[in-house]
Order: sequence, then C-alpha cells, then structure tokens
Amino acid sequence: MIVPLFLDTNDGQHFSMDARQAIKDVCASAEADIRVHLGALREDIELACQTGEFVIPETGEVGGAMTPSRVGWTVDPNMPGGVAGVARRHLRFTLFHELHHLVRGWVMFGGEPRTSFMEGVVSEGLATVFERDAGGREPPWGQYPDNVEEWVSELRELPVTAPYNQWMFQHPDGRRWIGYRAGTYIADRAILASGRSAAELARVPSDEVLQMSGID
Repeated sequence: MIVPLFLDTNDGQHFSMDARQAIKDVCASAEADIRVHLGALREDIELACQTGEFVIPETGEVGGAMTPSRVGWTVDPNMPGGVAGVARRHLRFTLFHELHHLVRGWVMFGGEPRTSFMEGVVSEGLATVFERDAGGREPPWGQYPDNVEEWVSELRELPVTAPYNQWMFQHPDGRRWIGYRAGTYIADRAILASGRSAAELARVPSDEVLQMSGID
C-alpha cells in the first residue's frame, strides 16, 4: 500500500483536505495498475509529499526514489489548480517512473554502490519507458534527438563521479535531460531486440541492457 506522508516545509505551505484526498486517490488508483506490471514491488511504500518550487517546470512537480520503500514528491502549490490539480494531472505518471526505480534498486539511499555513470542512464531510460508504455505519459525527457547516438557516446566516456545534475537535467550547453533521453533510446533498443518490456527488464543489470541494445 502506498501511504502518503505530508511534510512541513520552509515555505509555510500546507496540504489542504482536497489536496490530501486527491493524492490519496491517485496513489490508490495508480498502485493497482503498477502492481500488475511490477510484481516485485514492496508491499508497503511511503510517498513523502512536500511543497516547493524546485520542480520540473513542465509539470509543476518532481519525484525521487529515496529508499527502497520511500518516494519523495515535491509539488509547486502555485501551479494552476494548486496541489490537487497538479496531483490529478501528473502524480500517477511520476509514481510509475519512481516505483520502477524502487524495484530496480536505483535509489538515493540504501541501494547498491554505483560503479558506472551508465547505470543511471539505463535506469532512468527504463523508468521513462515504463511511465510511457505502461503509464501512458509521453514525457519530454523521453524524446531523443536524431543525433542521440552521439549523446550515448558522450555519456559512455564519463566517469562514475561525473556531475549528475549536469548530464541528467541541465547541461551548460543548453541541452536538457541528456541522460534521460539517451537512456530512453537505449531502453527502446533493448526492448525491441529482446522482446521484453521495461517492467521485465527492471532487474536486469545495466551492462546486460546495454548489450541487448547493441550499443555495448
């Protein structure tokens, strides 16, 4: 069961009863659909909700796989419709993405030590394909350009200590979501070659996914 937790934040915003109910409703509905695909998902999961402005501008919210049993979710209360509106529009898809990470073990705390930068690229790509194919959202961070193979080559040269935010979110040269978009390309190739879905590849090691894709 996904249990929402409503956290106090420095901006002094609070979750209204309508917002809390919207979040609970979305969690219940999304969880039932997600578990059809991700049978290895833990029974008890926490969704730690907080308000703030550090969100994806296109959606007004952002998720993060914190631990094997907790997802963090930040929502901008100043977006149209407020917290409840953002939850009804976007939380379902964010849960698809983040819960795929929980099954894969791609979490901020309590996961396996990271040995290559490509682990993040592959993990984000698979989660993005899962939210797209199983969840039904076409996120901009899953749309790769014609020269995406050049991006893949760049990423494969990076050490594990490379600046994550720069390569995954906003690069100084203006590109956004380089790792996500290249990872989606890798995941699509691996799925096409193997005949397995993003859910079925959730626990497959990144180097094997790369081999399936024909890139490695």
